[in-house]
Amino acid sequence: MTTERIPREFIQQLLTRVDIVDFIDGRVPLRKKSSNNYFACCPFHTEKSASFSVSQNKQFYYCFGCGAHGNAIDFLMQYDKLSFPEAIESLAKLTGMIIPRERAASPKSNINPDLYELLSQVAKYYQIELRQSSLAVNYLKKRGLSGNIAKDFGIGYAPPGWDHVLQTIGKSATLKQQLFEAGMLIKKDDGGFYDRFRDRIMFPIQDRRGRTIGFGGRIIDKGEPKYLNSPETPIFQKGHELYGLYQALQAHRELQRVLIVEGYMDVIALFQMDISYAVATLGTATNAHHLQRLFKHTSEIVFCFDGDQAGRTAAWRALLVTLPIIRDDIQIRFMFLPDNEDPDSLIRKEGKTAFEQRIQNASTLSHFFFQHMGAQTDLSTTDGRARFVKLANEHLQELPPGIFQTMMLGELAKRARIDVAKLSTPKQAAKTSIKPKTARSPSSLRLAITLLVQEPSLANCITGPLPSLEIRGFDLFVRLIDIIKTHAITTTGSLLEHFRDTEEDKLLSKFAHLEHMIPNEGIILEFLGSIARLKKLANKQMIETMLSKAAQNGLTSDEKQYLHELIQEGQS
Repeated sequence: MTTERIPREFIQQLLTRVDIVDFIDGRVPLRKKSSNNYFACCPFHTEKSASFSVSQNKQFYYCFGCGAHGNAIDFLMQYDKLSFPEAIESLAKLTGMIIPRERAASPKSNINPDLYELLSQVAKYYQIELRQSSLAVNYLKKRGLSGNIAKDFGIGYAPPGWDHVLQTIGKSATLKQQLFEAGMLIKKDDGGFYDRFRDRIMFPIQDRRGRTIGFGGRIIDKGEPKYLNSPETPIFQKGHELYGLYQALQAHRELQRVLIVEGYMDVIALFQMDISYAVATLGTATNAHHLQRLFKHTSEIVFCFDGDQAGRTAAWRALLVTLPIIRDDIQIRFMFLPDNEDPDSLIRKEGKTAFEQRIQNASTLSHFFFQHMGAQTDLSTTDGRARFVKLANEHLQELPPGIFQTMMLGELAKRARIDVAKLSTPKQAAKTSIKPKTARSPSSLRLAITLLVQEPSLANCITGPLPSLEIRGFDLFVRLIDIIKTHAITTTGSLLEHFRDTEEDKLLSKFAHLEHMIPNEGIILEFLGSIARLKKLANKQMIETMLSKAAQNGLTSDEKQYLHELIQEGQS
């Protein structure tokens, strides 16, 4: 199996054709505040003062408020919520460039692009059938759905019978096989096929690009199962998708909050009542894939559960999934519904304002966590508090290191009336004791890398060979120089593009916006000074190595001469 890959050289050429200031200014008006930098209020978070900086020299943007950063490709991916290939295609169209394609081996890819178009045809067929079925239309009206909301979500109807999709769309052996691959047909023992969905209200499931990738079907009359989803297919993995996310992203350029509910009808009813930020999982519990996807689009997630014991148990499971991946900039809350209510029924009963007030009053993760843990022990006794600490601390050690973990451990210590220093686990202590010590990169190397990332043309100032230096980060510095010279890279944006999706990507992005306070006219001298100091350090390391060898095994006459030259060089 092969797949097409966009050549790296083309991407670099594309970036040279796009001026990031003009490109961003066409979407976010910029104003000039210094010789090379332009500013605006950040389009990726709400702010009153302009902290979004765009550098013409670097072809790079950075927000000092939320940390958003990147080149023109990254801006498109963040601003228009495009994938990497989509952003490349958009920029190529803007510049009039034709994207060349390379054939690359990709044994893991078995996606047939025809399946998207096929499912689009199936969705249109179901929508036509809905308009012709008074039974289905009356059911939706009874549930309170308007014609407009049904149209917005592409709701349709699969009529009774065993072969409507098969006969209408599967008109060839190839189409039948593709419908089977897309989960719309079930194969008989004799090799024939029949429709998977029959006599059901049909909800198309869309990916982030709005392509139909599967369906959910709800039975109208009595029958089991009440809801039936498409099976796993090459283009649909139910554990990765969220119903309504595409519509929410279409409704909000900046999705400030996401409400996770249980079913299709809940999402649609909330959208109809102008709460257009609800999503639902597809018959599975919320997992890390769902949350990581949402983290890319919002900073607040509210889980909505029934208020009974089953709902609180499900909420606790969701909390446990959240703990290992939560970030300091993400807020998680838990909303519990009154008895015998779901979001659909509740919002129709009390209206948008009252429902949103419930969302505002939802329990924070920290409140729900300590409430749940405290209910399992008696905090009025020493024994109870000891058990409380043991149980809670095991979960809190799952949190990523950071401000939130520190605050949660502090709250645990306060409730248990102990010193927070007592809360590190034996497992953590063991990790700390065996963690190898690594020397920190000297400030000269840090400065050299910072200047090189921000001014790639500095690589041309290095004419002779670089020394061999055993310090962390020096190998990366050497690689940077080689890549800049080999690919004739001239801007920060192009350099970072070369490292996209690599281990060094995040680190180099930090260097790209690090303030070094060196005036433009002094940058070359500072860079060369850093190189000179690194050469002195390499000289010192080599002298120490030679002296150590002399003490153990002695030196040859040539080695003694070399050591003498090193010492002379170090004193100069």
